[in-house]
Amino acid sequence: MAADRFDQHTKTPDGISLSTAVEATSPLGMSKAPQGYVIWATLGAFWFLFQMYVWGRWICGPYFVPADPGPDSISPAMQNYLFWAQVIVPLLCLTCLWYWIVTPWRRERRLNSDAMIVIATTTVWFWDFSPSYIVDQVLYNSHLFNRGSWGLYAWPGWVSPGGHLLPEPLLFVPPAYIVLVLSQVMVVCWMLRKIKERRPNTGVATFIAAIIAGLFLVDSMVEMSVLRTGLYAYPAAIRAFSLFPGSTYQFPLSEGILFGGFGLGSIAILKFFKDDRGRTFVEKGIDTLRISEARRQMLRLLAIYGWIHTAFFVLYMMPATFVAVNGDDYPKGYPSYLINGMCLYGEHHDLCPGPGISIPRPK
Repeated sequence: MAADRFDQHTKTPDGISLSTAVEATSPLGMSKAPQGYVIWATLGAFWFLFQMYVWGRWICGPYFVPADPGPDSISPAMQNYLFWAQVIVPLLCLTCLWYWIVTPWRRERRLNSDAMIVIATTTVWFWDFSPSYIVDQVLYNSHLFNRGSWGLYAWPGWVSPGGHLLPEPLLFVPPAYIVLVLSQVMVVCWMLRKIKERRPNTGVATFIAAIIAGLFLVDSMVEMSVLRTGLYAYPAAIRAFSLFPGSTYQFPLSEGILFGGFGLGSIAILKFFKDDRGRTFVEKGIDTLRISEARRQMLRLLAIYGWIHTAFFVLYMMPATFVAVNGDDYPKGYPSYLINGMCLYGEHHDLCPGPGISIPRPK
């Protein structure tokens, strides 16, 4: 009886049963089973433990060291830009976390679904360079504070031999996933809510299409702006499907589609399609369990965590890895502080991935 009442409240913004909407439109093909939250919570626990395992091996291993920028120097203007980027972005991140997590928690004395989505997103940067699993797909400026990265020697089965040399910027990328990434989801969802108020009969499929298209466009604009500063680069791109192809700031449209449209879109879908109690569809049925509130909160968080991180694995890492493997030659002109010794191919160890170059395996 309680479950039936919960189903009656589970509606999308246009009044369609959420279970019906998700069955028809979910990018991950959500199960029809009434206890689907068990699957998502189990996946959430798996991804969390896997990420802690990989990060633990990286931190405790011998390659938790700064990348060597090499002989190429940077201008004073670039030094100032990198310094302030690593100050301002973390401060903005703390402000966002206070507004999105602490403020509603103090008001309600519990974590609501939106706060849980934010918490789950704080570790999405684990997937930041995951498309480099086979071929190095992303480069970062090693003048940013870093301790290498958790690719080779930390991530089980990692193939690309330069995976541990990537200088993952610890004072920029993790907070930027809140300030520059999650904020895109917030803006798009806010705009769609305004549209819903004016056009209440808009269908679920239309909203999902708008989410994917909107986040593709917004993420593409944000990334292209940052790429021009030399903070990072996408060398392993298919030039026929890229903007500014062949330049050091080329932008693969696949990144905008897979990361922005699909990856961030999965977060936006979770946030936008909630029932009248503020619950996401992956939490459906949890409120009927006779367990303590603390356990119920943990189960809800794990279910949300499972949805978000499974989406990034399936919709971003896997297809983006395929794109990287089939990418064209690296553009010429990358300075040493972007290459960071990651081109280890050929007799003289000076070849980068590309057509006609065999993909090496770790020793």
